[in-house]
Amino acid sequence: MIVIKYFILIASCLILFSCSKDEPPLPGDNDIVYVCTSNSAKTYHTFRDCGSLKQCSADVLEVSRKKARENERIICMNCKNRGENKQKDSAK
Repeated sequence: MIVIKYFILIASCLILFSCSKDEPPLPGDNDIVYVCTSNSAKTYHTFRDCGSLKQCSADVLEVSRKKARENERIICMNCKNRGENKQKDSAK
């Protein structure tokens, strides 16, 4: 009985992970973002003139947001806050 439970658990995980690869694109996935190629860099930037990105001593690449996320990059908090403030200003 325990073997059947483990089999069902493993089969469920395999189905979950195989389905997640074919997810529809998210809004903004094709937007261009900027990444520092330094080994220590963990973020992507939505603004080319971001102060944090200016500190990059390596090359800066333009990639899609989707590609940045696939490479486990997260959005820079400075860029995120700047984008949110820009949206608030345009809503006024």
